[in-house]
Amino acid sequence: MIKHQITDKEKANVNGEIAVEETKVPVVPIGDKYLLTIKEASNFFSIGEKKLRQLAEDYISDFAVINGNHYLIIRTIFEQFLLETSII
Repeated sequence: MIKHQITDKEKANVNGEIAVEETKVPVVPIGDKYLLTIKEASNFFSIGEKKLRQLAEDYISDFAVINGNHYLIIRTIFEQFLLETSII
């Protein structure tokens, strides 16, 4: 389920009611995302950001991809990696 986050810019007080503009930013729950940022993955898997960044650098073709200068973790493949490994 995609929820929409209403920003302050979208809120306008019209005759005591709140009017919402049509431009909404979709908010996708982390569990539904395919790619996670380092910060999202750190919160989701309870692993430190520094450790995740090191893992992403070491396993770039396995469960991590680079978008510009940002590492992204492929959630489903990283979950499988965690199930198969005993030490990270």
